[in-house]
Amino acid sequence: MQTFNHTERSVLLGRSVADSSLESLLVDGKYEDVLRSAPARLVFGTDLDSSASFSTVSPFDPEFSPSDIQPLIQSLVRQYVLREGPSAWSDITAIGACCLCAFMETNWTGPELRLDPAQLLPGPLPSQWQESHISIAPIDLPEGADKHEIGRREQSRVYLGAVQSEQRTELDQALLRMLEADGEEAYALTPRPLYLHFARVLLVDLPRELREERDKMAPSGLWWAARAVLAQQSLLDYPAQSLLDQIIELFDTAREYMPKVPAGVMLDSVRSVDDTRAKHVDEARVPQLDKVMEDEPIDTEHVDDAAPVPEPNSSNSDAWDNVSVADRELWARFLLELGVVYSQHSMPLDSKRMVKLAQDASGLQWQMTGARGKRTRFQTFDTTQLVLLAKSARRVDRDTHEAAPEALELNDDVLLEHLEFTDPDTEISNPADLQTIDKCMLLAFCLNVQNENPAHGLTSEQMLPFVTRVLQHTGNWSVYTMALLLRSRLERSKTRTVERATLQLQQLVDQITHPLPGSEEAGAGERMQYVFALSLPSQWALERELAEQFISLGVVRSALDIFERLQMWDDVISCYTMLGQTDVAERIVRSELEKTPDRPKLWCILGDLTKDPKHWHHAWEVSGHRYARAMRTLGSYNFAKYEFAESVECYENAVRLNPLYENSWYILGCASMSIEQWDKAARAFLHVVSIDENNGESWNNLATAYLRMGPEYRTRALHALREAVKFLHDSWRVWSNFMHVSLSLGMLSLSVQAMGRLVDLRAGKMGADCVDLDVLRSIISAVSHGAAFAGMSEADAKAKEQRLISQIDSLLVRKIEARITSSAPVWRAMADYWFWRNDFTHCLDCYIKAYRCISNMPQVSYAPPVFNDAVDAALELVSMYENFGEKTQVVRVPSESNDQDGVVPSERKTVAVEQLVCADWKHQAKMVLRGLIGKGKESFEGTPAYTKLVDALNELRSGN
Repeated sequence: MQTFNHTERSVLLGRSVADSSLESLLVDGKYEDVLRSAPARLVFGTDLDSSASFSTVSPFDPEFSPSDIQPLIQSLVRQYVLREGPSAWSDITAIGACCLCAFMETNWTGPELRLDPAQLLPGPLPSQWQESHISIAPIDLPEGADKHEIGRREQSRVYLGAVQSEQRTELDQALLRMLEADGEEAYALTPRPLYLHFARVLLVDLPRELREERDKMAPSGLWWAARAVLAQQSLLDYPAQSLLDQIIELFDTAREYMPKVPAGVMLDSVRSVDDTRAKHVDEARVPQLDKVMEDEPIDTEHVDDAAPVPEPNSSNSDAWDNVSVADRELWARFLLELGVVYSQHSMPLDSKRMVKLAQDASGLQWQMTGARGKRTRFQTFDTTQLVLLAKSARRVDRDTHEAAPEALELNDDVLLEHLEFTDPDTEISNPADLQTIDKCMLLAFCLNVQNENPAHGLTSEQMLPFVTRVLQHTGNWSVYTMALLLRSRLERSKTRTVERATLQLQQLVDQITHPLPGSEEAGAGERMQYVFALSLPSQWALERELAEQFISLGVVRSALDIFERLQMWDDVISCYTMLGQTDVAERIVRSELEKTPDRPKLWCILGDLTKDPKHWHHAWEVSGHRYARAMRTLGSYNFAKYEFAESVECYENAVRLNPLYENSWYILGCASMSIEQWDKAARAFLHVVSIDENNGESWNNLATAYLRMGPEYRTRALHALREAVKFLHDSWRVWSNFMHVSLSLGMLSLSVQAMGRLVDLRAGKMGADCVDLDVLRSIISAVSHGAAFAGMSEADAKAKEQRLISQIDSLLVRKIEARITSSAPVWRAMADYWFWRNDFTHCLDCYIKAYRCISNMPQVSYAPPVFNDAVDAALELVSMYENFGEKTQVVRVPSESNDQDGVVPSERKTVAVEQLVCADWKHQAKMVLRGLIGKGKESFEGTPAYTKLVDALNELRSGN
């Protein structure tokens, strides 16, 4: 089987190539040299003149448009392949990868690339689409440029935000429209989208016959193509399902050219193999599902608001022991990049699986542990601090100094800069450096903690050790930048660290957009080496984070300046709303619409401001029914006005364009339930839980929809409710539904567990009403009459009976009896259970308490209905005394040996003895009757009920 050759591996990993080929220039970050090389000039037709013949629209034709770029380049690629033969594909792939790296350098990492991509095109196109300006002076700006426009560069850097010519603006807008997907708009101020368009043309959008030939001759193009699509995904307002599918498809195909996976490594596919709960719900394997539910009680103890401490993560790398270091490095990078893809699409289980496999391939070992130490300057005692121990499989040897971003000092008068540990263990206080790929994995694990847990102080404390371990040694520029960014995110919510968090974030922005004169900068090759293995935000996303931080500090005006410069109009509106100036926001949006009246996003924002649905309708029309946000907003508007049918229609249009938007599916499901379209609601909520399986409300709504769809869907409803109670642990309504559905399916263990949780939740407020008597009686009846064990073998029935007895005993004694003492029906129901268990003492005690619940009521002395109930309860209790009083029962009593000196209480022994259930039962029965006769004599003497009591007492007396 063909695999990536040595050069392809080196280029993919960013390792130097020992020759002067295009691949060597690409790895070294010399992108301009690659794009000005002879092969690139042939691929882009840079040197063509008007005498050349073209099979497509000629670039010398005045009608040549941005949409003609792709067929032009593809025709030139065909000519280049015919001229150079199959070996040409390595050059084409290198050029496409170089265009992608140039785009990433421009928008993600810096330093600035001066080459205008339009200069690569033939004929009059470079002058027609020329970039506006290159600033040489550090302060002078192009004429007409506003000081707030994006991308100011100093010290001979390209100024990308200058006012562009009309032709260049039309080019960029047309290219950005081509980069839209699933109705999601690309960021409007993305600099140099032409580079990404080139990358897609050369790597992703090749005709089928060319793509198949490329895959054979230069299969690394598949990996680069996946990276290009991921870059396109990062431009969109919200991730697109079609692009995610394309990324995974490309990675899955590239996997075929990877080295052989060692035995024991489970990697049949890179697709999402997360065994999601939604998939289980949709399976109809009822018998197997019933057995799993019955035999495995629900674990709700760890579904909490706090983040759980992760288990130790030592690498399971034994399967990789016989694999070469080169193959392990390639697999580690491949799997890690896949994990980053899943993480960026909010798929934490798939992400964790891939990163864990990458860890196995790399051999990284890490473990979260505790060590005693001090966090503050004046701390007089040591406390346990959370630390991360990590070790790479191979020793790190760095001879050359790598330029890294500046890590700002804390300089706090209370908090220490670093934890001071009591034990001077070098593994904790001064650990060895890690391989760069291992640092990327730790940052990926850190983000996975964030994705799997709610925003919580404990979550932040759990993430910080990952970041701290990475920052203990400088290293690759992009990795160190990502670690500093994560530290800033974690510190900005704390009063003593918020200042450093803000200044550090500002410094990270400035190192790309406004680097200090004379500052030492990492080269483009180093910055790009690991950028695809990190969740590094774009320049504008980083500046947006800075603006959001300003808002959290109350510096709204400074945030507003950034948002206006970045043309992030949603955030601009939020800022003006905070300032009480919504009229200014509306004027700005209308002014922008005058310039670009065909931008659906601006029409949606205007609709958000004015609450006028006609603007959302107009946005939908000008987009050619392709802008999903218009339908989402209009659907939300209709839902708020209780126009559910219209809301369903809008959201169906929205999810048809982009099915990754979780909230759209949720509201679609709610609207469908409101108009009783249960099958449509079930499909919608299934999509929600497939995107976010921790959404308890959606699991509960899914169960409701299934229940309304008919009895045949009850098993699926139960499975959905089983997931719902894990995340809505304190919702009595969900537990009540779970109890009734599980009982209807004969799953008594789950019913008992649900009833116990209901008692915990509602006994304090509802008292005896928290116990559903019908359910309790049904559970007891099913166990006592054997219905719960029908069709089972004798051994299985006995085992199940013992489990149920244990559960019901715990429910009655620890839950109900401990909290509910005032309900006679509940005591009678429990008495039936203890009678079946032959526990006559306990049964008699329940009848006594049932009687007291009625006889102790104040109304018993004057209200006929209450008195009559008390009479019935008294006579019933007397009958129980007669039946059980003289019965013997084996009980355990303390042994006489316990009286000896020196016996530890925990070692006291008991012995089994036979005792009468109630030796003085007649006396007790007489006391009951006399007491009730005394209470009712004044008001009820002579009545039939009163006469019954007197007759019963006389009968007991005559029995003596």
